[in-house]
Amino acid sequence: MKKHIALVMTALALCLVFSCEHEDEGDETSHNTGQNCLGCHSEFKLAGSVYNTALTTPLSGVLIKVTSEPDGAGTVLATLTSDSKGNFHTSDNLNFGTGVYVSAEGASGTVTFMEEAITSGACNACHGSSASKLWAE
Repeated sequence: MKKHIALVMTALALCLVFSCEHEDEGDETSHNTGQNCLGCHSEFKLAGSVYNTALTTPLSGVLIKVTSEPDGAGTVLATLTSDSKGNFHTSDNLNFGTGVYVSAEGASGTVTFMEEAITSGACNACHGSSASKLWAE
């Protein structure tokens, strides 16, 4: 019996060591850039991906702000930063009400504002399909 338990414990240890390979080494929590994050991550309230101005490369370090009024005015409801895969997300509750506004600020300091209010946090559901990818400079 002791040999059986030892064998099972060894097998479990080997599984833990060798089966935990991640698709994105060094950034284990971020993946599927450009896809609708909320399609799988029901805990996210707002999530998306941001790219360079050529719309070819995911962009890290972009400051994403969600505000209650257009052009960054009003109350700041959320502040997020894109990761090394260009992805950003929050699980914090956001009151979208009749709409909130989003801006993106890249390393150049240029802020790009969405002209229209959003009522859903599924950014990539539109950006990259029916609307241009989200970008920053």
